[in-house]
Amino acid sequence: MAARRVPVLIVGGGPVGLALAADLGWRGVPCLLVEQTDGSIVTPKMNEVNVRTMEFCRRWGIADHVHNAPFPRDHARDAVFVTSFTGYELGRIPRPAVAGLKPESWSPMRLQTCSQMWFDPILRNFALTHPGVEIRHRTRLESFEDTGSGVIAEIVDLDSGRRERIEADYLVGCDGATSEIRGKLGIELTGQGTLGHPVHLFFRAPDFLKRVGKAEGTFFLAIDRGGLWANIRVVDPVNAMWRLMVIESDGKQTPETIDKDQLIRRAVGKPFDVEWLGCSIWSRRSLVATEYSKGRVFLAGDAVHQLSPTGAMGMNTGIGDVVDLGWKLAAVTQGWGGPHLLSSYTAERQPIGVRAINNTAGFHLSHGKFHNGFAAIEDDTDEGRALRTAIGPELVREVGRMFRTIGLQLGYRYEDSPIIVPDGTPPVLDDPEKFVASARPGSRAPHVALKDGSSMLDLYGRSHVLVRLGRDAPDGTEIADAAKARNVPLRTVTIDDAEAAEIYEQPLVLVRPDGHVAWRGRNAPPNALAIIDRVRGAGVAN
Repeated sequence: MAARRVPVLIVGGGPVGLALAADLGWRGVPCLLVEQTDGSIVTPKMNEVNVRTMEFCRRWGIADHVHNAPFPRDHARDAVFVTSFTGYELGRIPRPAVAGLKPESWSPMRLQTCSQMWFDPILRNFALTHPGVEIRHRTRLESFEDTGSGVIAEIVDLDSGRRERIEADYLVGCDGATSEIRGKLGIELTGQGTLGHPVHLFFRAPDFLKRVGKAEGTFFLAIDRGGLWANIRVVDPVNAMWRLMVIESDGKQTPETIDKDQLIRRAVGKPFDVEWLGCSIWSRRSLVATEYSKGRVFLAGDAVHQLSPTGAMGMNTGIGDVVDLGWKLAAVTQGWGGPHLLSSYTAERQPIGVRAINNTAGFHLSHGKFHNGFAAIEDDTDEGRALRTAIGPELVREVGRMFRTIGLQLGYRYEDSPIIVPDGTPPVLDDPEKFVASARPGSRAPHVALKDGSSMLDLYGRSHVLVRLGRDAPDGTEIADAAKARNVPLRTVTIDDAEAAEIYEQPLVLVRPDGHVAWRGRNAPPNALAIIDRVRGAGVAN
C-alpha cells in the first residue's frame, strides 16, 4: 500500500479539530483531518463562543461570520431563574443582546451566542480556504504507530471501504472524551470523575416565550418543589429550537424510557405540546489527562479534559489547546522550533485544563445548595412569597457565578513554562469573575485600544513580536538580531501610547505567536540569544 505524506494528521472534526486545521492552514502548514461522521450537527453540544475564542476568530479573520450567525442580534441573552415558565420569576441576570453592545476595556471582542450548528461550518469553511488543508468525512483512523521519526497511520473510507496509509510527522487526536488515541497511548485521566448523568432534550416550539408569557431571555433555570432541577435554553430562536437539560437522572434511563412530555409539563407548569427533535443521556465528568502528548502524538479538547458545561468552557478550553499547539507545530515543521518546544504543550496546557475542570465543577456543585427545602416555593402564601424573595438573590449570587467568568476566559497564564522567561514579579489575581490585565510573562498580552481604531491584539499571531512601548524605548536590535540568527520570525513594532506603556509596564515586551508574553524588560538583555533559544524551545535563559 503506497503511503501519502503529510506534516500533521488530525483525527476528529469537531470544533477543536477544525480550529487546529484552520490555524495550521493559516500558518502555511499542510494537514489532513479525518472525521468518521458526515460532519452534520443535529443537536449541538455548545452554544457560546467566549471572549478569548472570539479573539482568535478575529485573528483568523472570521469574527464577522460568528457575529452574523443566525442567532438574532437583538435577542436578549438574560439568564432567568423561574419556578416554571408559567410560574414565578425569582431572579434575572441581565445579559444584553449583541446589537449595540460595545466592547469592554479588556478586549475588542464580546462573547457570542453561536451554536455548534453554525460554528463548525464557519471553522470548516475557513480551514478549507487554505490550499494545504484537506478534510475527509466518513473516514476513520484504524491504527497508528509512532516510529520515533514520524507516525504511520492507516485510515479507512467508511463508505467505500478503501484503506490508505498515511505517513505524518505528527498526529493530533481531537477525538473526544472516549479518545481511542489516548487509550492506545496509555494516558490516564485524573480528577473528581463522574459528577452525574444529565439528560438533553431538544424540541421545537414556535413563539414559546410569547405563549408562556415570559419576558425574553436565552437561558432559564427551573427551581420548584423538588429543587433546582433543569435549565432550558434557546438554541436557535429563528427556527424555535430549544434544549431542556435535566440536571440529574439516575443514569439508568434510556432515551426511549424518558417521559419527555412529563418533563416539558414540569418546566412549563402545565401541559404543553412541542415537537421533539432529539434526546440523549450523557455523563458529566470532571477529569483531565496527566499528559497531553507522548512522542509525536498529541491530544486536545475533550480527549484531555472533560468539563462540566457550567461556565461554557469545554470547547473554548479546547480551542485554547490547539492555538497553543498550532504555532509550535508550525515552528518545528518550518525548522525554527527547538527540540523542547513541543514538550512545552503539556507543561502549559495541562494546568489550564486543571483550572478549567476545577472551576466548572465548582459551578455545577453550587447547584447542590438548592436541592432541598423548597416545598413552598410555588405557593401563593406568605411562606411562599418569603421563600421566593429570599432565594432569588441567592440563586443569582451562587448559581449565577457560571455566567460571570471573564477572569476564567482571559486570565489564564502559563506559570512555570519552560519557554517563558519569568521576570520575578508576583502573579496577578486569578479570579473567575474578575480580569486583571497584565503583561507579566506567561500572561495573555493585554488589549489596548489604539488611536487608529485597532487593538494591540491585532499585532500578534503570525510571528513573535517585539513591542517597543514609547519612542524612547530601547531599539531592541539585540533581540531582533538573535531571532534572525536562529531563523525565528520576528517583527519589531513601536507603540507610542501612554495607556499601553502603563499596562505593559516595561518598554520592551516579547510576545509569542499565540499572543502570550514570553519576556519583558527595561533594557535589551545582554544574553539575547539565550532568550530567543529559550522561547523557541532550544535552551534555558540565564
